[in-house]
Amino acid sequence: MGREFIAAARQQLAFVEDPLLVRYVENLGHRLAQGLAGDTERLRFFLIESKLVNAFAGPGGRLAVFTGLVTTTRSEAELASVMAHEIAHVAQRHLPRMMERAARRKIPTTAGILAAILLGGQAGAAAMAATTGAAMSDQLRYSREFEREADVLSLTILTDADYPADAMMDFLKRLDQESRLQSTEAPEYLRTHPLTQNRLGLVESRLRQYEDADNPPSLDYFHAHARVRALFESPQGGGSVASFLHDVESADTLGARAARYGLVLALVRQGENARALETAIALRADYPEYPLYSIVLAEALLADGRALEAVDVLEAVQEQEGFAVIAAYYLADALMKSGQLKAARLSLRRALREAPENAALYKLLARIEGERNQWAQSFQALAEYHFLRDELERALGHLRTAATHVGESAYLKASIDARIKEIEKYMRGKG
Repeated sequence: MGREFIAAARQQLAFVEDPLLVRYVENLGHRLAQGLAGDTERLRFFLIESKLVNAFAGPGGRLAVFTGLVTTTRSEAELASVMAHEIAHVAQRHLPRMMERAARRKIPTTAGILAAILLGGQAGAAAMAATTGAAMSDQLRYSREFEREADVLSLTILTDADYPADAMMDFLKRLDQESRLQSTEAPEYLRTHPLTQNRLGLVESRLRQYEDADNPPSLDYFHAHARVRALFESPQGGGSVASFLHDVESADTLGARAARYGLVLALVRQGENARALETAIALRADYPEYPLYSIVLAEALLADGRALEAVDVLEAVQEQEGFAVIAAYYLADALMKSGQLKAARLSLRRALREAPENAALYKLLARIEGERNQWAQSFQALAEYHFLRDELERALGHLRTAATHVGESAYLKASIDARIKEIEKYMRGKG
């Protein structure tokens, strides 16, 4: 059902594939989950492009946050508090328990209905209209009891990951207050996770059990926040060059740094490559130790058609701890654009040995193999990309296409045939 749920969600919403942002959300999610007992490796984290302030936990340990939530938070602790709440729903089996209750009442609980309920907003309404479950929505929502349970556990998850416990209520109260002051309907997250007075009182009473904790600013959070603004917010709004130029003048040193990073991306998006390069070069010179500045310089160089120079910049990033996989992605892209297809392929193959479940690596590998006219390998890589996106029928379709391009290679044919059988077995629930 988790696979079907995500497939239904992908039909309604735009899942972000930007490697840096996906990496950030996954790292934050796994940091929060690492203190939990049980199998947390099955948790999967997604980022969805939408101005809605929302997040959800779907079946199969699939958790997603919306870009609107990222830009509305003011600190990593606030973002972590929302993700901790969703992880708590999964850890306490709220969705399976809700489905078991629905089954006793003979309410159908297909993945499509669940997607409609959990996605919210226009996307959820559209999905709900396509199902027979509109009348079941209220009965399938998380109960007040489940919300209270998730609140209590999320405070433990948050503090075990070294975040302050009060970040959750600070954020939710601010959301509630802002929606009241602006006389607008509550944000999607408050509609799916309503703030009752009893709920607020329970959480505030629990806060007394936790010692005050520092909330040091997170360098990665502020840069992820800036990247979301630059890539997904309107060029006339928060993602504009003017907006970042204003923030560069901030007295907050970290905020100003992140704004300079966002400014590079906004300038690239606007086609002002010369200004983007000038800003990126200065930023990396001021802070040479931070890998994101080398990557954004490479992004500006690629936008300006200077792929060989981007390769030189990215090769150094691979040596920095924790950045081998992400650097390999950008390096392979630069190598491909500079015509070095064999080197690009080798870069991705090395990265896949370290990160075999990274869908973005397979998508880029499919492009590179296609450029090399290796069509069987290209469709084979594309199949793995769709498999990792829970689109199993599409994965099988690409594998069957790959099988028609194997030529005389018995090894390649055997490899593709074996993978087809594995996925078919997986779909039958026996994998």
